[in-house]
Amino acid sequence: MMPTRRFLLALVALSTAACASLAGCAADTDGEDEEVSADGSGDGTSEDAIVSERQLMGNELPEKHIALTYDDGPGPRTAELAEFLAEKGIPAAFFINGKNVPGHQRAIDAVVGRGHLLANHTQHHLQLTKLSAEKVVKEVADTDATLVAAQPAGPFLIRAPFGAWNGNTARAVNGTTMNKYVGSVFWDVGGQLTSTAAADWDCWGKGVSIQRCGELYLNEIRTKKRGIVLMHDIHGKSVDMTKQIIPTLIAEGYKFVKLTDVPSVKRALGAASAETSGEGACSSATLGRSVPEDTCVQSRGDQKWYRCVDGDWAASAGAADTKCTQRIGL
Repeated sequence: MMPTRRFLLALVALSTAACASLAGCAADTDGEDEEVSADGSGDGTSEDAIVSERQLMGNELPEKHIALTYDDGPGPRTAELAEFLAEKGIPAAFFINGKNVPGHQRAIDAVVGRGHLLANHTQHHLQLTKLSAEKVVKEVADTDATLVAAQPAGPFLIRAPFGAWNGNTARAVNGTTMNKYVGSVFWDVGGQLTSTAAADWDCWGKGVSIQRCGELYLNEIRTKKRGIVLMHDIHGKSVDMTKQIIPTLIAEGYKFVKLTDVPSVKRALGAASAETSGEGACSSATLGRSVPEDTCVQSRGDQKWYRCVDGDWAASAGAADTKCTQRIGL
């Protein structure tokens, strides 16, 4: 049966409304065939709840200070991006997927050679919280081999694909020689495409233009005033967008800091050799160290209270939580 004219008009109206809700889905007009990562997913928030107390974030940075991070590379234009940022005196961290390294050694050399940081985003960009402990370790270890060869002295930072990181994944990594890693490093800007903010990989998948996506990034940075910014160097359009927004940020007085100078990351690196061990220990982003079972901590990330339960963080009532053996507030 042929669809009625009324049905077709309604379908067009619904499509237009949906596009408007995604901050203007104007298709790119540059005709570029956009390369994508193998899974095409980029990074966003997994279905697992993100507990800010376990993730390292950048909300403690001074106003107008940001740290640039790029995921899923190296890609065809990673070396170009590393050179551009270095020429501007801007440090960045590149969280690489090991599967993308073959054929892109020049990119790895450019990142390290121009003073940027290489970091671990696992081998195949799988959701670690859905894998066995053995597979989690292999995902980290395979990419670690690349990092050690290129950046033998570290520092060693990890970002879990999709931000999916919990007590089980942390224990799997920390129970091996991979315990040198600090993280998971989360982000403050660039995680979701809305009418006021953007996620670059989602922009390109939904046909949002480079200019519009850049404007949304600028809007979120101006609103939050600080933080860790997430982009993806596997996409050529993300390289172009970076080149578009950097001059504006410089003109507006923003400062670009090394990821290792972000307070939560710096605390965690400083405490990496003094972790509390044990079955019930939970790693605290606020304290930069692990704490015993039933310790309650008020998170710097969202000011909420969390209690260490069975080696992971659970919501807590803070002062009213009678199960807290000790409370550490801000």
